[in-house]
Amino acid sequence: MSGIDRRNFLTGGMAVVGGGVLAAAGDPATASAQPAVAGSADARPAGHVQKGGLVSGELIAGSWTFQATNEIPAASGEQLASGAEVKTMAPAVVPGTPLTSVIKNGTYPDPFYGRIVTDAVPDTLKDTDYWYRTEFDVPELVPGQRFWLRFDGISYSARIWLNGTSVGSIEGAFHRGVFDVTELIARAQQGHSTAGRTAYLAVRIGKLDFTDPPSLPSYTSGVTRGGRNGGSTGATLKNGPSFFCTAGWDWLPTIPDRNMGIWQPASWFTTGEIRLKDVSVDTTLSDDLGSAEIALTLTCDNAAGKAVAATVTGSIDKIRLRHEITVEPGTTSVSLTSADIPGLRLAAPKLWWPNGYGEPYLYTLQLELAAGGAVSDQRELKFGVRRIEYVNADQQLRIRINNLPILVMGGNWGLDEALKRTPRERLRNQVRLHRDANLNLIRNWNGQSTTEDFFAACDEYGILVWEEFFFSSEGPAASNIQRDIDNIRDCIVNYRNHPSILLWCGGNEKSPPQEMVDALDRLVQELDPQRVSLTSSAGDTGTNAIKGFSSGGPYQWETPSSEFSLARTRSTQSNPFRNEIGSYSIPTLEFIQSMLPESSWETPDDYWADRDVNGNGGNGGGAGYIALTESRYGEVRNLPDFARKSQLMNYECTKAIYEAPSSMMLGPSSTSVPDPATGVIMWMTNPAQPSFVWQMYSHDLEAHSSFYAVQHGCRRVNVIMDASTRDLVLANHTAQPISGKVTVEIRDLDGSVSSSTVVAASGVQPASVKTVANLSSSISAASTAVCFVRLTLTDPHSAVIAENFYWYDRSGGDNTYTDLDTMKPAVISVSASARDVDKAQTEVTVVAKNAGTSVALMTHLQVFDKKTGARVLPVFCTDNYLNIVPGGTARVKISVPGMTDDLRESLAIRVDGWKLDTARSTLHGDGVQVVFNENALATNPAKKTFNV
Repeated sequence: MSGIDRRNFLTGGMAVVGGGVLAAAGDPATASAQPAVAGSADARPAGHVQKGGLVSGELIAGSWTFQATNEIPAASGEQLASGAEVKTMAPAVVPGTPLTSVIKNGTYPDPFYGRIVTDAVPDTLKDTDYWYRTEFDVPELVPGQRFWLRFDGISYSARIWLNGTSVGSIEGAFHRGVFDVTELIARAQQGHSTAGRTAYLAVRIGKLDFTDPPSLPSYTSGVTRGGRNGGSTGATLKNGPSFFCTAGWDWLPTIPDRNMGIWQPASWFTTGEIRLKDVSVDTTLSDDLGSAEIALTLTCDNAAGKAVAATVTGSIDKIRLRHEITVEPGTTSVSLTSADIPGLRLAAPKLWWPNGYGEPYLYTLQLELAAGGAVSDQRELKFGVRRIEYVNADQQLRIRINNLPILVMGGNWGLDEALKRTPRERLRNQVRLHRDANLNLIRNWNGQSTTEDFFAACDEYGILVWEEFFFSSEGPAASNIQRDIDNIRDCIVNYRNHPSILLWCGGNEKSPPQEMVDALDRLVQELDPQRVSLTSSAGDTGTNAIKGFSSGGPYQWETPSSEFSLARTRSTQSNPFRNEIGSYSIPTLEFIQSMLPESSWETPDDYWADRDVNGNGGNGGGAGYIALTESRYGEVRNLPDFARKSQLMNYECTKAIYEAPSSMMLGPSSTSVPDPATGVIMWMTNPAQPSFVWQMYSHDLEAHSSFYAVQHGCRRVNVIMDASTRDLVLANHTAQPISGKVTVEIRDLDGSVSSSTVVAASGVQPASVKTVANLSSSISAASTAVCFVRLTLTDPHSAVIAENFYWYDRSGGDNTYTDLDTMKPAVISVSASARDVDKAQTEVTVVAKNAGTSVALMTHLQVFDKKTGARVLPVFCTDNYLNIVPGGTARVKISVPGMTDDLRESLAIRVDGWKLDTARSTLHGDGVQVVFNENALATNPAKKTFNV
């Protein structure tokens, strides 16, 4: 790990083509352009546009074309970066990859729905470089103005030409490229009134240096893609900073183009003679949280050839800033503190809190750098004020934020989306779902989802980020370690202002080579010393190594009792922070039917295997999981029955993954729990592709029962039954003590009350747990082998604080619940009404009542378009998969963004559940129709059709 010392900012290089700024009018620049290698990237957000004066900018989008280089072997960058027409080039998606382009152009179908990826698209897409080409309008430059090209992300390498001249190159998928092309633009504009207003850009994207053949799915093998992650030899990992998971993993098919391309935005921008190359914001919060010191480090690039007097002006929210500085020629850094600008000391600062602990407040910093009476550059960014402590007295990983101990409850992301189809709004919705699920962290596995949009969404929603780099245990180290180090440096410099980033980590499950470990520690000490760096997700090394965390699963479905027992075992092995633990997670019936061809709906086969159903052998693969489902809940008669029973499997295991550490969290320690839990990160919460495993919502962002299991298991105040001991535990994650009472209601399988008791719940201290009772005798007294346990925590004023619900084996065996299928169907009453929040968003309120005598188990609400029958996505529900006792009521609010007039007219709700009496139930809609989901409820055909 790195020490926590003050920052000593270390700047990187920059590609400058042809030198400085536009010369005085009538004296065009004459220096020749030379190719160079891009260095540390500019931190300005892509698309940052402020017209007027010397400063402006735009995304380069719209008219990109592309073609494989092996199809046009005679083409050159000089030729393509000109006005010469190339008729064979096809429209390109930028940002995007060759595969996203050919899918959009209709050459190949989307391979993830109804197809096997490696059958639908040839793996040869990876075997060639690609030319990309576009042209764009540029402003007429004025004296003292500089013109820049910027690339936020290419994969895997790139050479760039502008107006027939090579301007530089980029290596690695996570290194930005910024190029000063002032003289090329000025030369084109010399003596031309209009011709120089168009610039011609060509980019050659280089293929990976190392690849393996595709990994193929096989359902009968019981493992995923040969049972080996990273391809047959793991050679793809030798490329270092790349999307090496696209070689094929147990959660991702082999991606035919390995996600090459211009995968992040390209843009141009202009500045004056002085550019704000980087703005770094350090915040130091006082021990009592009553004040904060802000330190700004401005890295300036001065092309004037002499020292320039400049004025820094700006604001932090409404606090005005102003200071005079001298900018030396070349690249220099200027540090500003409250000694220079009193406004950099904040009294009673608004704090950035992780989700569930307070508002994740973001300050807005606006800066302008003016010289000679004109604004030369400007910047706007957001930052947060928070204090992070990483370890306890035993040097174990134990997070405290703003003086409050935090139980990390997170989710792993392997890849944001399989083909990097991640527009900003999709990413915001993905992160919002984590906020709504009560999670507080995302682990960015091997940095595969590293983008500005990702971190900005995490900042906004209060989601901490475990940010990892580009080494994994499944293959050899990078062949070019320096390229790895350069990409790591660029990531730290570009993203360190984001308050969501919790820590940096060298890689996955194994220590990288010592050279990389040492380099990471040095970089963090130099560039971001307020954070720590961990050697890998499996452990830390070096001086003051951090202990108490590990990966290692399990990755298969486990009983709730087993999840609690495993958590207790970890607490006795000085291993209280588990950063990988996961399970099968089956999506809704409608999504299963969308991702498989109809011929495979009732017969698991290689199409199921391509959607990861084998889980790399956990539970005996897909066939073993289906058999386990049948042994627990009864024979699977058809696909709707499989989806119905799987929602129960999802819910109970996933909820226990989070409830188990929550019931043993932080403190106090005890004989049975000597090292209370400090964190759990589920493997995974976000799926990169349509899948049967390791997710809490599906690829199209539909939340299934796993999502609500996470939401319920991660409440900041929770009432929990330990499935292994039957202890009744109160978990208090908050900064305030809680007290009140817990009503414990045991119901028999027919819905009748077996017992109802009240347990006092007082003195549960902040950030701690308390066992208040044991429910063994009450459960054992139930009249049926399977019973229901309903827990309600209320405060001293009888207001409900938290509720929980379980189905449980009276004997404690926790293995067989086939009796649930003998329940009398529930009679429910469901009503819904809709109101427009604004033109683009509607809120639907659903009230579900249990009007019968049976428990309404896992009652599911689904928003759909009644004209087409298609699900409406994404939507955001306050609750779902409702468990309602006789006489009980549940109220759910559903936010429906992206509303149109046509959809508003056809918006509807359909209802399904474990067992529903549709004939006696009533449905009512006010402005939104409510119907039963007959497709999902058709679970008992006359003859079994499901063939394993």
